[in-house]
Amino acid sequence: MQENKAVKPELVGGTRDMLPADAFAQQFVFSTIQRVYESFGFVPLDTPCMERRNVLTGDDPNFNKSIFSVRVVRGTENKDESLSLLGDDDVALRFDLTVSLARVVVAYPELPKPFKRYQYGKVFRGEQPQAGRFREFYQFDFDIIGSRSILADTEVVQVMYETMKALGVPGFVIRFNTRKVLNGLAQACGCVGKSKEVFRIIDKFDKIGLDGVLGELKRKPANRFDESAVSMDEAGLELVTRFLGIKPEKSSEVLAGVKEVLGGKSEFADEGIRELQEICQGLSFLGIPEDFWRVDLSVARGLDYYTGPVFETYLSDLPELGSVFSGGRFDGLANRFMPDSNIAGVGASVGIDRLIVGMRKLGLLGTNESRTKVLVTVFGKEMEKYSLSFSGRLRQAGVDTEIYLGDGYTLRAQMAYAAKKGIPYVVIIGPDESSSGKVQLKDMTARKQQLFTQEECIDILK
Repeated sequence: MQENKAVKPELVGGTRDMLPADAFAQQFVFSTIQRVYESFGFVPLDTPCMERRNVLTGDDPNFNKSIFSVRVVRGTENKDESLSLLGDDDVALRFDLTVSLARVVVAYPELPKPFKRYQYGKVFRGEQPQAGRFREFYQFDFDIIGSRSILADTEVVQVMYETMKALGVPGFVIRFNTRKVLNGLAQACGCVGKSKEVFRIIDKFDKIGLDGVLGELKRKPANRFDESAVSMDEAGLELVTRFLGIKPEKSSEVLAGVKEVLGGKSEFADEGIRELQEICQGLSFLGIPEDFWRVDLSVARGLDYYTGPVFETYLSDLPELGSVFSGGRFDGLANRFMPDSNIAGVGASVGIDRLIVGMRKLGLLGTNESRTKVLVTVFGKEMEKYSLSFSGRLRQAGVDTEIYLGDGYTLRAQMAYAAKKGIPYVVIIGPDESSSGKVQLKDMTARKQQLFTQEECIDILK
């Protein structure tokens, strides 16, 4: 007879359980963000966690993100790793919500344009887990599809700003740049064909510094198969050094510096400078203080599909946490589904899990494990009817109420339960209270207890 062995209740690396305190925090963050998004006219959308692999990768032979494949197995007896996936299709878990959005826009052409949608859901990435970074995590996106106006890019920054303010985050900076300036830099350096590699290297500037960036940019191919080497010459490296050395505090001075370094050297750069100027001007018209936004030439964003302005939001007191709210313009993303359609798109995504980690560290989220306002105690079997009756009256009056459901009827255990869950009030109905039609109301915070009629107690709790 086979012995039953206990299974260790451990998590998969890079995932986590969300216990009540964190789940309540997430609900608060989610509902707050949803209200902001809807105030700008964004509407909800939902899509499956599973997508066809070619939808996610665009059949790009150079696609290099680590994604999770979906495999169907039957019980534990099937050991055949060659078992077909869902039907005959190669299926994977989505790594973000934007690619699915592009699929939806093409699949449902009747959607009004511009189409302003928000979406909340889990995404999956096979990255190395670290503090604030998980393999399974939530994103909360908003996007504008079908608008090439720079007003749309400006609105993205405005929504990011209003969201962070609504969440009560006191210190944050929305850093933005445009891929067109970076394209212009690559063009001016004679590396147009290596622009993606230039983006990738510049995007690591905060981590590896100027020497690290220059070292990677000038690296020669290790062999004839090495396509990632940029091999930038000395003139190009000098231009990059000047470009990354533009670090005034004021965005207007940053743009003046870009004009000095790249102005007239590239049509891409000239167009990008105009875009950034228009965004800055729009934010000023909106009255958004420049303390909360900044043109930052090191912002490149890692995904290849960005084509214009790109945005990243950092918590001022926790810059090491990384960006908690990021995005950009992705004109042409739908081309994989409808070639040469070049449908315009711009938006951003909140990394909910990382943001909650940061807000916890900053003391901006509560730790309550319940929204219950009052616990009604039970003093023995014969007293249950009184406790049930009064708890029902409290709920009818709009008061979030629990009745104690634990084994045993000791008052000490019931008080300990309320304290552990952070329930602020306890109603005590013993034999004396039930006979007089009154109740004891204990304020757990003030540690005070007082006798009231049931009507008085309901009025106080309301």
